[in-house]
Amino acid sequence: MRLRVLALASLSLSACQSPAGGAEADGTAESSGGSEAGSSGDMPTTTASTGDSDDGGATCPVCAGDEACIAGECVGVGRGEVERGCSVLGDPGGRGQCLYPWPSDLWTVVDAGTKTGRRLAHDPELLPRNSKMQAFAAAEMTNTFDGFSPNSQIRFAFARPVDPADLPGIDDIGRSMAADSSVVLLEVDSGQRWPCFAEVDATAQAGEPVTVFIRPARRLGLGKRYVVALRGLHSLDDQGGALIEPAPLFRALRDSQTTDLPALEALRDGHGEIFAALDKAGVAREDLQLAWDFHTASAERVQGDLAAISAQVTEIAGAGDLGYTIDEVEIQPKPTLARVIRGHFTVPSCLAGDAGPGSLMHRDAGGAPLCSGTTEAPFVIAVPQPVWDAGKPAPFILYGHGLLGTAEEAVSIAERAQSVIVAGTDFWGMANEDVPTILGALATNFADGNTVPDRLLQSAVNFTSLAFLAQGDLVQEPELEVEIDMVPQSLIDASAVHYLGGSQGGIMGATVVAMAPNVPRGILVVGGGNYSLMIWRSSAFSMLADAWATSHPDPQEREFLFALVQSAFDRADPLVFSELIAAPLAGGDPKRLLLIESIGDAQVPNIATETMARSYGMPMLAPGVTKVWGIEDVNEPVSSGSVLLQVDTGKGPLPPKQNLPPADDNGAHGAAVDDPALIAVIERFIFKAIAENLCEGPCDPG
Repeated sequence: MRLRVLALASLSLSACQSPAGGAEADGTAESSGGSEAGSSGDMPTTTASTGDSDDGGATCPVCAGDEACIAGECVGVGRGEVERGCSVLGDPGGRGQCLYPWPSDLWTVVDAGTKTGRRLAHDPELLPRNSKMQAFAAAEMTNTFDGFSPNSQIRFAFARPVDPADLPGIDDIGRSMAADSSVVLLEVDSGQRWPCFAEVDATAQAGEPVTVFIRPARRLGLGKRYVVALRGLHSLDDQGGALIEPAPLFRALRDSQTTDLPALEALRDGHGEIFAALDKAGVAREDLQLAWDFHTASAERVQGDLAAISAQVTEIAGAGDLGYTIDEVEIQPKPTLARVIRGHFTVPSCLAGDAGPGSLMHRDAGGAPLCSGTTEAPFVIAVPQPVWDAGKPAPFILYGHGLLGTAEEAVSIAERAQSVIVAGTDFWGMANEDVPTILGALATNFADGNTVPDRLLQSAVNFTSLAFLAQGDLVQEPELEVEIDMVPQSLIDASAVHYLGGSQGGIMGATVVAMAPNVPRGILVVGGGNYSLMIWRSSAFSMLADAWATSHPDPQEREFLFALVQSAFDRADPLVFSELIAAPLAGGDPKRLLLIESIGDAQVPNIATETMARSYGMPMLAPGVTKVWGIEDVNEPVSSGSVLLQVDTGKGPLPPKQNLPPADDNGAHGAAVDDPALIAVIERFIFKAIAENLCEGPCDPG
C-alpha cells in the first residue's frame, strides 16, 4: 500500500530529524515498530540538516527531481519511485519490484482489532498488473492478515548482481548460522538466529535486476518479529567482485545522515531498534549493506479457520446422522480386490452456494467460517481380497490422491496395500474439476483466488466426515460385512482409522490430520509444505505456470505474486499446523506423521520435504540416504512423535539446485514406495504405531 506521509508535510524544510510519527489504521502512517515509505504529494527538494547527525549542518542546493539531499549532497535515490509509494529501502538501481525488500513492515498499518495490532496493507497500485492491466487482488488475498506469512520467501535486489559464492547455499544451510554469515535472519524476541539458505533467481530475464531469495529452512514462528540483515556481499560483474555498496538511503539510516525525505526520516526510530537487535546478536552496524524487519501473522489468524471448522465438523459429522448412498458395487473386479464400492456421502458444508468449484468460504458477521449447510462428496471404498478372506476387522485408511486427481486412485492403492481397507474422496481445490477455476484465478491476477485454499479446507472437512462415517454408519453396511458362523461381522476396525496420501495427498495430509480429531496417524508419501517454495521447483506445476505466462509473461512478477498469495494459502498449508499436530489428543498422546522423502523428487522437491520435517521437529529414521541439516538421526524404533524416512529410488537425473523445475519427471516421485520394505514400514506404522526403518541399511536399491 502507498503509505502516505501527509502528516509530515508541515515539517520545516530545515527539520530533517525523525518525527515522532505513529500509524493509523487507514494507512496514512506505518505501524509501531515498523517503518514508513512513500508519499502522496510533492515533497521538498531542498533542505538544511539539523545537528542530530554527522553532516555538520550542511545544506543542499536545489537537487534534481530524482535526487534527495543527503548530508548536504544531492544524491540520486529514485525519488520518483519513493514518492510513488515504493519502498524507501529499495536500491534505486536494482529495484526488482516496487516493494523490495520484502516482506517488510513498511507494508503494514496499525489495526487495534487484530491479535498482533497490525494488518498487511499492500497497495495494488504498486504491484504487478497482468497483460489485461488487472490489479492484484490484495484486498482479499493479503490485506486481511495481521502479519506476513510464516512461510514467506524473503527477497531483495541490488543494482549490481550478487556473487552466489557469498551466500549460504541450499547445501550449506549451517553456514547461515555462522557468526560471520553474510545473511542473518534474526528472531528478535529470543535473539536467536534462524536457519536459512539464499539463492540468486535463476529465472531473471536479461536487463532486469536479479532477485536474491532468502528461504527459511524451517517455518517461521507465529506472531513474531524478524530482522533480515545483509553484509559482506560482493558483486558478480565486470567490476571484479567488489564489495556492494549500500543504497544511499539505507546508508543514510545506517550512518545517521539526515535527508529531505520524510518517508526515510520516519524510519529512524524503528531502525534504531533493528540496529540494536543486530548489535546484540554480534552484527556490526557499520558492516550492514541492508537491514529491515517484518512481523509474521498470529496463530489465531493462520490456524483459526481450520480450528473453527474442526469444532463444527466434529459436532455435526460426529453425531453420525448425515448419511450416505451407494451408487455402485463391483464384486471382485480383479483377483486382488473383493469389493469396490462407489457412492456419495453428506458432509457439512463450510462453503457458500453449492460448494462447487469457485466457491468461497461461508463466514459469519465476524468473519469466522460458518459450516451451516451440507453438500455431497464422492467416495470410493476398495476392499482387498485378503482382507475379505481373513474375515476380521481391518484398519480403514483414508487415501488422499495426487495433484488434479480423483478418489478413484484409492482402487490402485488397495491393490498394493492388501492388508487394509482403502477409501478415497476428492481433494477439492486441487482436484481435476478445479482446473478451470485455478486457471481463471491465475489469468485474473487472483480475483476470487481464495477459492483454492477455501476448497482445500472443505476437502479436509470431507475426509474428516468420511472418518466419522467409518466409525459410524459404515460399520453397519452389509456390503462391508462377512458372515462368520452365520453372524455378520464388519470388516472395518473403527478404532484404526488413519490417513495415507501421496503427492498432493501427501502434502495436504498433515492438514487433514490436524483437522480430524479421530485420525491419530498419517502417512505422507512424498509430502512437503510451503507452496510458494515448492511449486517453482516442481515439474507438476509446469502446465499451470505455462498457462499463467500468457497473462503474466515475466517470471519474476509471477513468483512475487505467488509469494504474496502464500498468505491465503497458509490457511490450508500443512507447515502452519505443526502446533496442532503436536497437541495432545483426548487420550493424552499427540497425533503422529510418517513423512517419506524420495531423493531427487521432481514433483515435490526435497527442500520442501526437509523444510517440513524441520518445522515439525522430525528426526530421521536412520540410516538415512543423505545427511540433512537440522534433523537428528534416530537408530531405534520410534513409538511417539512424527518422523522422516528417506528413500532413494535410483531414478535420475537429479533436479536442478536452483529455483527451476526439472525438464522432465525422472520418476523418483512415483516410485517412492515401490520397495516391499517400504510397504512393510507403512504397515508397521498403521498396525503397531511404530515407525522403524525396515530397509537393510538406507532405503535404496543398492
